[in-house]
Amino acid sequence: MDPVVILGAGITGLSAGWLLSKKNIPFVIIEKNSYIGGLARSFLWHGFYCDFAAHRLFTTDESVLHQFLNLVPMGRHIRRSKIYLNGHWLDDPLNLFELGVKLPVKEKLNVTAKFLFRPKFIDEMNFEDYVLKRYGKGMYQIFFQPYTEKLFGIPGEEISLQWAQQKVRLSNPLDNYRENTKTKFQYFYYPLQGGYGAISNQLFNEIKEKVILNTSVSGFEMSNGEITSVKISNDSKSSYFTPTAVISTIPITNTLRLLNNDIQMPFQKVDAVYLLINKPFLTDYHWIYFVDKDISINRLVEFKNLSNFETPQYHTVICAEVTENVEDPIHKVIEDLIKVNLIEKEDVLDTKRILERFAYPVYTLEYETLVKLAKSKIQKYSNLFSIGRAAEFKHREADDNFAMAKQTVDFISTSFYEDRKILRKEKIRSDDKTRPKVFIVLLALNNYADTHECITSLFQSDFPDLKIVLVDNGSKDKTPEKVRKNFPQVYVIENKQNLGVPAGYNVGFKYSLDQGANYVLMLNNDTTVAKDMISKLLEIAENKENAGIIMPKIFVYGTENEVWSRGGRYRPFPPAILLSDKRSKIDQFPVRPIEYAPSCGLLIHRSAFEKAGYFDPGYFFLFDDWDFSERVRAHGLDIWFVNDAIMWHKVSRTTRGSNSRLYWFTWGASTARFYRRHGRPVWISLPVHAGYIALREFIWNKNWNYLPDFWEGFKEGMRKPLGQIPAFENHI
Repeated sequence: MDPVVILGAGITGLSAGWLLSKKNIPFVIIEKNSYIGGLARSFLWHGFYCDFAAHRLFTTDESVLHQFLNLVPMGRHIRRSKIYLNGHWLDDPLNLFELGVKLPVKEKLNVTAKFLFRPKFIDEMNFEDYVLKRYGKGMYQIFFQPYTEKLFGIPGEEISLQWAQQKVRLSNPLDNYRENTKTKFQYFYYPLQGGYGAISNQLFNEIKEKVILNTSVSGFEMSNGEITSVKISNDSKSSYFTPTAVISTIPITNTLRLLNNDIQMPFQKVDAVYLLINKPFLTDYHWIYFVDKDISINRLVEFKNLSNFETPQYHTVICAEVTENVEDPIHKVIEDLIKVNLIEKEDVLDTKRILERFAYPVYTLEYETLVKLAKSKIQKYSNLFSIGRAAEFKHREADDNFAMAKQTVDFISTSFYEDRKILRKEKIRSDDKTRPKVFIVLLALNNYADTHECITSLFQSDFPDLKIVLVDNGSKDKTPEKVRKNFPQVYVIENKQNLGVPAGYNVGFKYSLDQGANYVLMLNNDTTVAKDMISKLLEIAENKENAGIIMPKIFVYGTENEVWSRGGRYRPFPPAILLSDKRSKIDQFPVRPIEYAPSCGLLIHRSAFEKAGYFDPGYFFLFDDWDFSERVRAHGLDIWFVNDAIMWHKVSRTTRGSNSRLYWFTWGASTARFYRRHGRPVWISLPVHAGYIALREFIWNKNWNYLPDFWEGFKEGMRKPLGQIPAFENHI
C-alpha cells in the first residue's frame, strides 16, 4: 500500500504521522534538517532545556489539550507576563486603567482626547485604520504601532486588516470572568521537563522509524490533478516515493516551487538570542513584551519560570526574540537589557544565537490575495494538503497545528482508504443481526482490590460475549499489570497521568465505538453488578425507540435496601440537582423516564455519543454526568431508570468524598462550569445555586474549613474556557 508522504518533521508533520499511525495507515516523514520539532523544538544548554523563542500551550479545544496532556506530563501555570512601555512595567494584556494611572498627565490627556475624537466612520482598510477607529491615534502611537511595526518591519498602514482582527487586544476587569481566548487567557500549560520540545520529541519517539532526517524534497511529478511521485535527495543520492497523499508542512513558498509556481510571500525572520545569567532568577515572569522602538527585543522568555525541574540553582537562561535587522543581535540585546535595568554586563556568562528565516508570515495588505492565490495552486492537486504555520502562511500555535493535522488525517483516512472502512462496517452490521455488541468501560485509579471485585462480578453476568475495557488513569499500584495477569480477556488502556474522570472515560468510549459497540456500559471500578443487570438494562434499551441512557437502581455497597440513587431530578426550590429521587411511591414504576443519570453505572446507546458527543473533559469529576444528561435530552433522546436492574456502589473511594480538599475544589469548579453552559439564564441560576450551596454547606453544615477550596474551585470554573464538546467521529 502506497504511503502518505509528509514533508517536514515540525510539530504539524509529527502530529500528522502520529495520528496516521493510530489508524494503521502507512506514512513516511521527510525532514531536511538533522533535528525534529521545527519552531517547537528544544535543546539542552548549560543544564537548561531551551526552546526556540517563547512557547506555551493554551487551547480552547479540550480534546486537543487532553491529547497533549496524555502525551507529555505538563504543569499548569497562572499567566505572569509584563509589558515594558516608556519606562513602565505594565500588566499583559495591557490594562487601560493601569495605563491611565502610569502615563504622564500630558500623554494621558493626549490619549483621552484622541480617543474621544477618533475617526469612528472611516473604512477599515488596514491595521492602522482598525486601531484608530477603536482606540484613537494616541493609543496607536504609544502602543499598537511601535510593537507591530517592529514585529513585521513595515508601516502600520501596510499591515493587513486581518492581523488586527486576530491580534489587537486590550484588557479590562471583566476578562477574569469571561471565557478565555487565544489573545486573553489567564493560564497555560508547559511540559514538566524537556522544554516545549518534549511534545515534539514524544511524538517522534513513537514513530521515529518512519522519519527520514537530513533529506530534502527536490521535486514532484504530477498527473491528472494528483501528485504521482515525490523525489527526495540525500547525500547526492536520489530516490522516489509513490504517494497515496502528500501532506506538506514546509513553507508555502517551497511547496509552490515544487509545483513550478513562484509566488512571492514574505516571511519575517527571528534571531533568538540566549543569555546565561549569573543569577538564580532574573524576573518572576514567564515572558515580557517590549513595545518601545528603541528596544530591539520583541519578547523575552525565562525558561526557569516555565519549568524549574532539575535546573541549575544559581543561574538562569533567558531568550530574547529579535525580528529587526540588527548587525549584532547579541550585543544589542545585552545593551537593551542593561538600559531597562534588568541586567548588568557582568551578569552575562555566555551567549548563543539561533536564526530562523521562516518564523512569522508577514501580513501585508496583499496577504489575503496572496493566500487565496497560493491555495488555488495547491488545491489543483486532490491528494496534496498544505497545513501548519509556514505551510498555510498563517500565525498558528501548536494546538492549532495538531487540530489541523487531525482534520487532514481524518479526511485522508476516509477518502483514500475507503475499502477497508467499508469492509469493517459490513462486519459490524453482520454482528448486529445476532445480538447488540456491548462494551464495558471501567475507569480505574489505584484501589486494585475494588477493580478485581468489579471485574469478577461482570464475568458472572448472564450476558454472553462481554467485552471489557479497563482505562487506567495513572495508577501507582500496578493496576494495569495485575489486571492483565488475572484477567487476560480484559483489554487494558493506560493513560500516563490522571486525565480526570470524563477525559479518562472518553478514551475507553472512543476505543469501544471504534470497535463497533452498539452500547457502552460505563462503570466505576468501585462497583459490583447483579448477574442479570446488563440483560435487564439491554431489554429496556432495545424496546425504547429513543433510548439514549439506561440506568439501574444503585444500592450502597454491602446493603440490600439502602438506595444510593434511583435517578436524579432537578428541584426548583431550594435549587439543586438531586442525586436520587426520593419522592413517595416513586418505586411503583418499574421503568420510568428520568432527568439525570449519575455515571457510576450507565448503559449508553451509541446514538447518544453520535448526537451529543462525548463527556466534557473540562470537568475533572462531579457534574460531568449531569452535563451529559442535559445534552442527551437536548438531542431528543430519553433517559430511563430500570428498577429491577441492580448494582452496588462503594461511593467516592478515589476522591475520598467530602473530607477531601480536592473534592470541594472540584465541586466549586464543576458548579461554575455546569451553570455557565446550562444555566437559564446563567446570571440568575449560577449565583442562586452557588448561594444555596454556600448557605447549606458552609453555614448550616458548618464546613467552614473547605470554603476557601470551594471558592478557589469556583473561580477556576469561571476562568476555564468552555470549549467545544469532543464530537463523535465514525472511524469504522
